[in-house]
Amino acid sequence: MGSCLSAAGDGGQASASSVSGTHQFTIQGYSATKGIGVGKSILSRYFTVDGRTWFVRYYPDGYNFQSSGFIAFYVQTLYKPVCRPVHARFTFELLRPDGSVAYALRSDRPCNFDTHCNSWGIRAFVARNDLEGAYLGVLHQDTIKVRCTVEVVNSQRKRRGGGRQATVASASDYAANAIRFFISGTAPFDVKFSMGGVTFEAHALVVAAQSEWFAAALYGHGGGERWVEAGLTCIPISGTTPEAFQGVLHYVYHDALPEELIKAKGEADMMPQLFEGADMFLTGRMKAMCASRLRQFINDDTVRSIMELAQAHSCEELRQACQKHLGRPRP
Repeated sequence: MGSCLSAAGDGGQASASSVSGTHQFTIQGYSATKGIGVGKSILSRYFTVDGRTWFVRYYPDGYNFQSSGFIAFYVQTLYKPVCRPVHARFTFELLRPDGSVAYALRSDRPCNFDTHCNSWGIRAFVARNDLEGAYLGVLHQDTIKVRCTVEVVNSQRKRRGGGRQATVASASDYAANAIRFFISGTAPFDVKFSMGGVTFEAHALVVAAQSEWFAAALYGHGGGERWVEAGLTCIPISGTTPEAFQGVLHYVYHDALPEELIKAKGEADMMPQLFEGADMFLTGRMKAMCASRLRQFINDDTVRSIMELAQAHSCEELRQACQKHLGRPRP
């Protein structure tokens, strides 16, 4: 299975380049689904998009042990030899009782559903504590509702009124190609940073595109001009740790947290550092990802320090999670 992030109703919408369908998965008796085991899933009913059968997999105890603190959702297609491979995006939305969307995540790219991999999803879709909390308001009468939308982007359905199949251009792969190119090392590095005796090389345009801090420092008024005027061949960085800076660069190039570094150094130790680094270098999405992971570590021993971290870096969502823990009823 790949990773990218009962039922009623079925709809579809076709265009010259894509076909989409929406399916609602209502999970009644939510509390009874917990404890079935990590990696075990509950399936929705089947639904159809672009002439193909799909269903949703719900992992109440997590997709794997590394993401066991999160609810996971996957969408899977029933692949048959006569069916062609398809590229499809997918979106999962948590619905409030009134039908409004409380929380949603979409795949960051079209995924290839074929005989090699017919299931894609989001392993860390939402932290279990957030799902059950009042902030989202999606758990009602022990029931949650999830809406899954599948968009097949290389549909070969015929145009209306025409006898020939439309030629469809695939979705843009500009971002993926750019990342692949820069990671390959084909383009020489053009900027160096020094921190704690460690030198890091990067591409100025890449780091500036992902971080407002780097954009202002390298190309904006002030910092970047001073660096150029000083003739610096290696720019000194302070205010965080080399590991955190390494993590920020990893995020800049991969659009994901540095899981190998986190595993090597320990998540409890690395996550606060990455959170601070993300805030310092103005990578908002990375900061939000770190805050979500930090919520898993909130307990009686850590809540005060995590609260201070949240306040120091203006993270209201993390602060509220700490406040909720401090205010909960106690025996």
